[in-house]
Amino acid sequence: MCAICSFKIDFGVGHPLALSVAVATRKAIEAGRVEPIDAAEGALASARMRMSAVDALNLLQARIEGALSEEGLLGLPDFYVLLIENDTWGFFHATTNGFDPEIVPDMPDLATTDEARRSSIVIASEAGLRAWLEGRFDSEYALRESLFVVDAPRVPAASMVQMLAATDLASIDR
Repeated sequence: MCAICSFKIDFGVGHPLALSVAVATRKAIEAGRVEPIDAAEGALASARMRMSAVDALNLLQARIEGALSEEGLLGLPDFYVLLIENDTWGFFHATTNGFDPEIVPDMPDLATTDEARRSSIVIASEAGLRAWLEGRFDSEYALRESLFVVDAPRVPAASMVQMLAATDLASIDR
């Protein structure tokens, strides 16, 4: 599902690095750095989990739009965010008015070896993303501990890491 454009897009694809993020998230939960996401139960469990993931992606969108100038937003590559718990994808395409809610993205290209065609992706767990948004740790910690993994060509990857750093809360204790 593309949470940003509110258009249901089920890519039906995970990411090869999702397992690394899952293991890192489990370690962070056990260490008390991340709160686990409540497991939804019942007939609407899947829909509730998807709505929670979409909410987290919308919070991320608001954080990025609030932290970066128009020039900073426009300097970002188009990128995807994958929340691994239920394979919820968000697509981010910057415009002068923030991220474009009308865009319908192509399926992310995970397998190409052609750097020009390779998709830029941030892989995270919803639990890790929410902990970061709450200021429990900064992006440097998230990247170092594999709570966030940036899978992108070199130049877009550097831009995305800078974006994450720019959106960190100033009050985070390291």
